[in-house]
Amino acid sequence: MPGPRRGSGADGGNQCLRPNELPRTYAHPNIFLQAPELVCTVESYYNRARARQHALIVNQMRECIFCQGRANTEEDVWPQWLTKLFPPSDISFREGEIGGRILPRWQSKTTKLLKVRCVCQKCNNGWMSQTENAIKPVIKSILDNRMKAVDASSQVHIAVWAIKTAMTLEALNRHRAWFYTNDQRHEFEIATAIPEGTSIWIAKCKNQPNILSIAKDLWTARGENEVHGYLTTMAFGSLALQVMSSRPHVNSLGTPITFQVSEGPWKQVLLQVWPLPHISNSQQWPLNQGLNGDWGLEVLANRFNAVKP
Repeated sequence: MPGPRRGSGADGGNQCLRPNELPRTYAHPNIFLQAPELVCTVESYYNRARARQHALIVNQMRECIFCQGRANTEEDVWPQWLTKLFPPSDISFREGEIGGRILPRWQSKTTKLLKVRCVCQKCNNGWMSQTENAIKPVIKSILDNRMKAVDASSQVHIAVWAIKTAMTLEALNRHRAWFYTNDQRHEFEIATAIPEGTSIWIAKCKNQPNILSIAKDLWTARGENEVHGYLTTMAFGSLALQVMSSRPHVNSLGTPITFQVSEGPWKQVLLQVWPLPHISNSQQWPLNQGLNGDWGLEVLANRFNAVKP
């Protein structure tokens, strides 16, 4: 599979997505943990697994989101090799919001793994399968604590897989305008081109036995030069990934974009894997601090925020 094309990251410039007020969870004393406290095994997650996966299958997709061929196969949003490490329980919990109002969690039966009919058999069994085969040993080595440094090749594999998964997760919601365009998905399929304006980070977690994802749209103030951002946060066991993609208004093409974030020791928590910060050098893993359970993941998912229109 060809190497991904570099795009511009979320750094530099004078337009910014401004943060919300400090999330209430930041006041919790044990959100961030020091490195010695981060060591945990996959087996412990397996035994404590209490899946929070959504039991949802979408069958209405007609076109492959990547090549625009016929969507004639179901894609496992979370690959089977990964879900085997975090087996679903009989009960799952759903979360949602309507008009910005957070709904109380509700309980439902977990009947099947998360699937979506959004890709064709050629893509699913071709380059997408190759992407899974490439990332599998990387993620497993992180989950079982064998990874001591993340080299450039592993960073690329993580970035490619993260974007593929973020695009597939977006297909679960048929009733909203998707952030990633047909052209971006098609270029990713034919040339592994990670969309410009994308930055990707990973973080170490503890006390987090679930597979989960959170996605949100971000906007600058509405107007001629507004910037649209899309933030996807994923976690499974001891690994969290965050993908931030931004797209300027047509009037602002070429204008660099900067982002402000909520307070936190992010440089000690997050390892940036895209854009590649060190082309030929490995990066230490894990970093000095990590995220503790649902509290830490909630703060991570809310470290960027948008200005209300």
